[in-house]
Amino acid sequence: MGRSWDFYDEIAEIYDSQYEEPYWKLYHSVTEKLIERALKKHVKEKEGMNVLDLGGGTGYWMEFYNYYGYNVYLVEPSEKMADISRMKAEVLKEENDLNIEIVRGIAESIPYGEEKFDIVNAQGDVLSYCMNIDEAMAEIKRTLKKGGLLIASVDNLYAFFNDAVCTGETERYYEIKKERVSEIGDSEHSGIKFKTRLFDCEYVEKIAIQHGFEVIEICGKIVFGPYEENAIVKKFEEIEKIEIENCEKKEFLGKSEHIHFILKKI
Repeated sequence: MGRSWDFYDEIAEIYDSQYEEPYWKLYHSVTEKLIERALKKHVKEKEGMNVLDLGGGTGYWMEFYNYYGYNVYLVEPSEKMADISRMKAEVLKEENDLNIEIVRGIAESIPYGEEKFDIVNAQGDVLSYCMNIDEAMAEIKRTLKKGGLLIASVDNLYAFFNDAVCTGETERYYEIKKERVSEIGDSEHSGIKFKTRLFDCEYVEKIAIQHGFEVIEICGKIVFGPYEENAIVKKFEEIEKIEIENCEKKEFLGKSEHIHFILKKI
C-alpha cells in the first residue's frame, strides 16, 4: 500500500487535465461559491490575511485565494505537484505583490509557527488522505489564529457504501463499515493504491469537538447525479444554483460524493 503523495507524484503531469470534465468543473465551481459565501459571511477583512493551502497540489486553490487578495502558503507532500504550483506562482507574482510561498510538507507536521493563518484550506480530501487525522487536526489548530476557519472537503462514507452495495461487492461494504477506510487509486495511470479515510456528518462533528472547533457549515458535493455531461454543459449555471440550494439538506447530503465543511477555531 502506497502513500497518497507517491500516487500524486506519478500522475502530476496529467492531474490538471483530469478536471476538465464538465462534472469536475461543476464540482469546483460549487466549491468556489460555497467558499465565497463563507468568506463574505465570516471574514471581515482580507488585506494582509494569510491562507494555508494544505495539500495544495498543483495550485488551483492557491490561484483562487490569491485572486481574492490573500497571502497564500501552500504545503504539499508531492514534490512534482509542488513543482507545478511553483510555475503557476511565478506567473501570479508578476501580476501582484501578494506573498505566495510553496514548501513540501505533510498535514501532521506543518512547517509554520503558531497562529499564523486566518484560514486553513484543505481541499482535495486532504483530511481523508492524511496518515493520522488527530495529528493533522492538532497541527491545523496550532497554526490557525483564534476564530480562524478550516475549510475542507473529505470523502463521504455513504458514497463508498453505495458503490460497494450497487456493484455487489458486499464483502467490501462490511470492510468499509468496520474500518471506515477504503483503498483507492487510478489503475489507468498508476499502479499505486492508497487508503482514504471516510467521513459522515457525525464524524465531522466529533473531530470538531475533540479538537476545539465549532461547526459552521456542513454541505454535500455533488448532491445530485449521476449527471449527463451535456446537461451540465447546457444548463451549468442553473444546475449549479440548484446544487447550492440543496447541498445542506441532509436528505441529499448523504448521497453526495464528498462532504464540504467549515470549522471555526474556538
